[in-house]
Amino acid sequence: MTLKRMLRKTGLFLRRPSLAGVIKNISWLMVERVILLLTNLAVSIVVARYLGPAEFGIFQYALAFVALFGFLPYLGLDSLVTRHLVEEPEAQAELVGTTLALRVAGGAAAAALAIGASFLFVEDALDRIMIAIIACGMIFDATLAFDLFFQSRLQSRHAAVARTIGVGTGAILKIACVLIAAPLEAFAGATLVQQIIQAGALVSIFGKHGLSPRSLTYSRERARSLLSASWPLMISSLGGVVFLKIDQVMLKEISGNAENGIYAVAARLSEVWWFLPTAIGLSLYPMLVRARGESSDRYAAVQQGGYDLMFWIGTAIAVAVSLVAGPAIALLYGNDYVRAADVLIIHIWISPIMFMGAITSRWLVLEGLQMVALSRSIVGAVVNVGLNLWLIPLYGAVGAAIATVASYSLLTYGACLLNRATWPVFVKMSRAPLAPFRLISGLRR
Repeated sequence: MTLKRMLRKTGLFLRRPSLAGVIKNISWLMVERVILLLTNLAVSIVVARYLGPAEFGIFQYALAFVALFGFLPYLGLDSLVTRHLVEEPEAQAELVGTTLALRVAGGAAAAALAIGASFLFVEDALDRIMIAIIACGMIFDATLAFDLFFQSRLQSRHAAVARTIGVGTGAILKIACVLIAAPLEAFAGATLVQQIIQAGALVSIFGKHGLSPRSLTYSRERARSLLSASWPLMISSLGGVVFLKIDQVMLKEISGNAENGIYAVAARLSEVWWFLPTAIGLSLYPMLVRARGESSDRYAAVQQGGYDLMFWIGTAIAVAVSLVAGPAIALLYGNDYVRAADVLIIHIWISPIMFMGAITSRWLVLEGLQMVALSRSIVGAVVNVGLNLWLIPLYGAVGAAIATVASYSLLTYGACLLNRATWPVFVKMSRAPLAPFRLISGLRR
């Protein structure tokens, strides 16, 4: 069997037009995410060195606290709306307009809830100020509805430009804050301005390369239909946010600001690679939609090819980062953060399962299994909180890393055994580590 035929059997190669569009879209997303990755990493290093572990821990605590309410602006609509945009191109103006309106309302509610919760549960006045400033940015996340339009058309380069403009502005402002020795609150302000600039850029680019903003319409019936289908995904995303961000909130409250700063550095170096499953998953999703309508064999092949690719990319990253964690952190962040190396070596092993989870989350939407996603997310969040309560008092930041990896593995992989509908996903994920052997076997035929 030739290599070309073998690659086609993986399912990632369907038709030449589809493949060309996916590769082009992935390329744009990769370029954008690499630029943003390097920019954010460089800025975080400068800011972390300037603030020190304690103040950096406060900054990251405020970001994590606000993130707990970040499910509201998104409303679990991303995959659902993208699917409808692919399947109903004639309804694009209504879909985008309705999604935008829902997200404006969701963002305003999220900001109000985050600020209100800070007055109820956060004692320190500086922490509350940081939370209030950052929370206001969620209102402007509504414009990401335009990004869904570009995703459905495999034209992510347009949204990539807007995000790059926003991140670039934020980077300049944060570096300026360091140079003028600005107080901690200024960094929260820079984060807010970044979101405002990104939103403005998205609106401008959508008007030029998408639809006319005046053509957008709101449909109450469409809104009701979308929300009735997406609410399990919204709650599910809350569960996802809980076990990815609650660790920093709990760590700060239990072990203090400095310990949270140590953990935040390790988590950032681990999470910085997550642009890969996002970029690949966004580009493969339209292919999954089309393959599902063509044949069950092709649909299954696309899924398996996606899991194979995601697992091995995640594993390669985990191995590489584990080998260089100590020297890298000492070089980049300085001696104040050397303990973050032990945390990073553990946290980075979330990558293989996290990468495969990008395929599973989209498959659940396609199959209408939102309630399954909801139950899995709730289980994962509960386990994560429980493990954090147990492990953080014992091991601090290292305990939080163990809790994150263990709970996410349970959510994405182990929980597939709890429902018969997701057994095929468990099998495909289990087969992913064997992909090289299957490839070699196929080439020998």
